[in-house]
Amino acid sequence: MNENQQLTIHFNNGTTLEVAFPKQIKNSSGAVMEAVKRVLESDKLTIEADGRLVVIPWASVQHVEVTPVPSALPFGAIKGAKIVEKRS
Repeated sequence: MNENQQLTIHFNNGTTLEVAFPKQIKNSSGAVMEAVKRVLESDKLTIEADGRLVVIPWASVQHVEVTPVPSALPFGAIKGAKIVEKRS
C-alpha cells in the first residue's frame, strides 16, 4: 500500500511547487481532522524537505491540492465533486 501524499501549491504569481511526502498522521480520522484544522488556521505553511525548512505564507498561495484525499475533511467540504472546467 502506498502511503505517500502529494501536495501541489499554486502561488499567486502563477508558479507551482509540488511536494511528495509520507503520510503524516496514521491515527484516527479525528486526529487527521485536527491536523488539517491547525494547518488551515495558521498564517503559514511549513515544510521540512531535503534537509531544509520551507516557510510559505498563506497570503502568497492561491490554492493547494492534496492527493490522495485525506481521510477526514473540514466541516462543510463538498464531497464527490468533479472539476468540469479549470480556469487559470
